[in-house]
Amino acid sequence: MSTPFDFRKNQIIGSVESVSPREIRVSLSDEAPSATSLDAGLVQRFPRINSWVLIPSEVGHLVGVVTWIGIDSSMPLVAERHDRTLLDIPFPRRRMSVTPLGTLRWGSTHDTSPELVRGVVSYPSVGEPVLVPDAEQIRAIGSAGAAGGKVVLGTSPLAGDTDVAFDPDRLFGRHLAVLGSTGSGKSCTVAGLVRWSLSAAREASSNNKSRARFVVLDPNGEYKDCFKDLTGVRVLRVEPSSQGEERLTVPAWSWSSAEWAAITRASLQSQRPLLQRALRNLRNSLDPEIEGIDRLAVELRAHFDIWNILRSDMPAYFNFPRYKGFTLVLEDMEGVFSPWQDEDGIPELLEHVRDMQQRHSSTRQYGENSYVSSEVDGLLDCLRRALTELGEPESSPKYTEDMPVVFDPQDLPSQLEALLRTPDFQRDAGYASSFQMRVKGLLGDLRHQPIIAPDGDETLAEWLSKFLGDEECENGEVAVVDLSLLAPEVVHTAVAVIGRLVMEALQHVRAITGEVLPTVLVLEEAHSFVASGVSSADIPTSADLCRETFERIAREGRKFGLGLVLSSQRPSALSQTVLSQCNSFLLHRIVNDRDQDLLGRLVPDSLGELLHELPSLPPRQAILLGWAAEVPTLVEVGHLDRSQRPHSDDPRYWDTWTVGKTIEFDWQAVVDHWTS
Repeated sequence: MSTPFDFRKNQIIGSVESVSPREIRVSLSDEAPSATSLDAGLVQRFPRINSWVLIPSEVGHLVGVVTWIGIDSSMPLVAERHDRTLLDIPFPRRRMSVTPLGTLRWGSTHDTSPELVRGVVSYPSVGEPVLVPDAEQIRAIGSAGAAGGKVVLGTSPLAGDTDVAFDPDRLFGRHLAVLGSTGSGKSCTVAGLVRWSLSAAREASSNNKSRARFVVLDPNGEYKDCFKDLTGVRVLRVEPSSQGEERLTVPAWSWSSAEWAAITRASLQSQRPLLQRALRNLRNSLDPEIEGIDRLAVELRAHFDIWNILRSDMPAYFNFPRYKGFTLVLEDMEGVFSPWQDEDGIPELLEHVRDMQQRHSSTRQYGENSYVSSEVDGLLDCLRRALTELGEPESSPKYTEDMPVVFDPQDLPSQLEALLRTPDFQRDAGYASSFQMRVKGLLGDLRHQPIIAPDGDETLAEWLSKFLGDEECENGEVAVVDLSLLAPEVVHTAVAVIGRLVMEALQHVRAITGEVLPTVLVLEEAHSFVASGVSSADIPTSADLCRETFERIAREGRKFGLGLVLSSQRPSALSQTVLSQCNSFLLHRIVNDRDQDLLGRLVPDSLGELLHELPSLPPRQAILLGWAAEVPTLVEVGHLDRSQRPHSDDPRYWDTWTVGKTIEFDWQAVVDHWTS
């Protein structure tokens, strides 16, 4: 039975000389084309580095990529020589090396087109013919595994400029790294990925609307104008300057205690417990200076509700660091309840707390093991009995210091001062003065106030709708978060908070609905926020916290529908944890030796030769490899008009120096903008 792909028509260019898992050596025949092949049904330059060839095998046709071409001298094979006066003269023979990539094989029936599958099931034997693929076969190979391709990324120069399409489920579902040197077209590729994915989703929907969700974290302000021709794009800026732009807010009430501690440099011994208690009081609207039995009742109710949160969902807090906050609360409890140890029920509570502290500790090497239901049930019983002895009913659930519950951040300094007047923290007053000054300085800085302590009563639901889009994406599918005017002191904290809140919001969506909400988080200049180095300071910095946040997203985000797109010009400066979790790569021109070595270790050994072309790639061309492509594919990324590109063009020095391009500005206006 004939098939749509009749390989008998393919041109034979040579035969297999030797086979190994990493390399197949081929001897080219005298009839093989030396410059251009016309027998494939298209004008195809052959032989050429990175071009494809086919070799028959038992299960289909092995697909290989040419990695080396050369000429050596061979002696003619003569069975028997009768005339000893004749001299054998070596003659040149062309040879090439082919790296196996995959297998082009048929499906269950012969009337279906062959499919390209990753890996090699069966290697050819010596002497097998080597074929030039025709136009249709090249399209099957070069479509980036696009049997499910829905979004066109560009064209393949090695496949007759056929479209290269990708499946968003594969490209975004397991994280993508877009890597390349400055000026290689990396930012345009990222902008194109967002634009073309959005356009394809709208075209495929029944009402020309989509529910795509993209959040672009833009530290340099490059993307704020490149989507202006599209509807459904929200631009969040520190200083909105045009219609359609919204104010960027990362309210301090949404920060976790770890994020507060990192930016205020709170010491672990005395300042961090004080900060945690203050945040807990603010989130629960507690007055720290209530005394006597009333104070005991408040503390019992608050602690009952805090531990009831853990007991209601033990699996969610089973692994580190989710249960760390409860350990810090446990360590604080003995000091909280000791003043009332003569009250009924309190001695039993303190004894149970001390027993739990033997197993859980944030300072011992082998402490802080995850909690088990029996010990938490015992603690809740002690708290319940103490409340009963006071005659106090159990109140509605309260909040831990890490929950994003709205409060006025400007109340934090007064809350700290009030706590330092209480017996629990009076001894720490001498160590807290510098910490209080840092908190006041942070909240009093006019550069920070509109972002971390904005006017108005923005709720968490409104904040999530602004960043992630509303439930039906009626307010748009893309949020461009312009971080360019954020003060350096808060930018790492802001990025960490945004990443954490997006991740946790999607976790709760899955917990409520049982379904994931597919979302793509794009991080430009990723090496600035997910650096490979670890701070040696005893107190984690905001940069450390930012890196840890995105390492967690890289490890766990896929389970909750959060895809990560990293864009960086320095792969070697990125966290190896994050980079190793990226299953797809778009590699533009990379010239740094360390970066090339790192990428060589990230791909299989058999594909390392393909990366040797990276230093010479022209702008807009990239190699797509990994989970999103069945075989590595050279892609010429689609063209974007100048108005659709990020503002990352090279400076025009000569035009400016020779007054060919005039820049009108006034230094006083610059200063006014700077200090306003």
